[in-house]
Amino acid sequence: MADVDVDPSELPRSWLLRYPQLIRPTVLALTLLIFVADYAFSDVVVLSTLYTIPLLFSLWAGRRRFTIGLSILCCVLAGVCLFRSAEVMGEIAYPNAAAAIFSVVIVTSLGLLRLRTERELSYVRKLATTTLRSLGEAVITINGAGELRFANRVACELLGRPASELVGGRASDVFIVRDVEPTRPVVLELAERGATEPREAVLFAFGGRRLPIEYVRTPIRSADGGQFGEVVVFRDISARKEHEEAIKRLAYRDDLTGLPNRVSLADRMQLELAHAKRNKELLAVAYVDLDGFKEINDRHGHAAGDALLKAAAERMRGVLRAGDTIARLGGDEFVIVLPAIGNVEDARRVGEKVVAALDHPLEFDGKQLRVGASFGAALYPRDGEDAQTLMRRADKAMYRAKSAGRSKVQIFQNLSDSQWS
Repeated sequence: MADVDVDPSELPRSWLLRYPQLIRPTVLALTLLIFVADYAFSDVVVLSTLYTIPLLFSLWAGRRRFTIGLSILCCVLAGVCLFRSAEVMGEIAYPNAAAAIFSVVIVTSLGLLRLRTERELSYVRKLATTTLRSLGEAVITINGAGELRFANRVACELLGRPASELVGGRASDVFIVRDVEPTRPVVLELAERGATEPREAVLFAFGGRRLPIEYVRTPIRSADGGQFGEVVVFRDISARKEHEEAIKRLAYRDDLTGLPNRVSLADRMQLELAHAKRNKELLAVAYVDLDGFKEINDRHGHAAGDALLKAAAERMRGVLRAGDTIARLGGDEFVIVLPAIGNVEDARRVGEKVVAALDHPLEFDGKQLRVGASFGAALYPRDGEDAQTLMRRADKAMYRAKSAGRSKVQIFQNLSDSQWS
């Protein structure tokens, strides 16, 4: 099967097909030569069957209308030779001439039928090829030997190579993907027989590009059910992935500060508590509430309040370790998770750093805005062994710090909850 992306004019052809203007004169000359021989040697019966030669040649060259006219001419010439043969051989010439004319008609009919079938198949093939080339999705076809036999325009763009470099090469060399699912092989050999359901993967395109794609593989089967190739349809899903990441950020991140939100904090606390329990480590959970934020927000507007919240989040991140977690619950409330701390004093020192970082004024619209922070913390496992208990007691410690004055740090003491209310 010829490569559908290769121009047929570039395929090797005979010298006669390269000069189509010579086809008709050559066929007519051959026909007349046969007629002269048949007329001159009318006693040689086999010469009458040679009229099928120029007919077959005309059919091979794809000249349908010319073949019909040539068939009529051959019948007329065979009839002329019939009368000549009758003068020489008598009545025995009639069956021979009839057989010659019959063979001409049969060859012409079968040849025209084959030519019509080939043209219909060619039309269907061109229609299919045009459809594949115009699709907005990438399409490649692979034969049973694992060679890439077709690549449409979109496939060439995604793979980063023209069709002339792709067609004929090994599919596993030009289309290499890493499946997203860890249970699949690292490099997917497209010659393997397998799934046809949509799958996500990373495409390693020419030039080192990596594209997230979704692909479907469909086997090409013969009439007896045997597989002799496959069609692979794939699409670039970069935009979809970016959209999914944006949705994920909205679901797990605070839109204003970019910090983890309440949902993300809950997941993180479960992981950190499990780690602390497994490794018998201390963990601190701290509440941070900004002092004087409501007054600034009311006096200078929400824009000033938003700028203050973003600056506060950035400053607190700056004094924490890489493994610490800070999340915004809403308003001016933040929660900090401090895994693997050494003792209570380590938690207190972190609180003092946070309070000091927020004590510096923020300039907004030519004004100096100043807030403080109240910091309250509870420790695992001393003050609680689950997230709800630790957060409730850290919140109580924060309110105790706030009641003690501006910019204070308070660690929950091992007292009853009623003494902290």
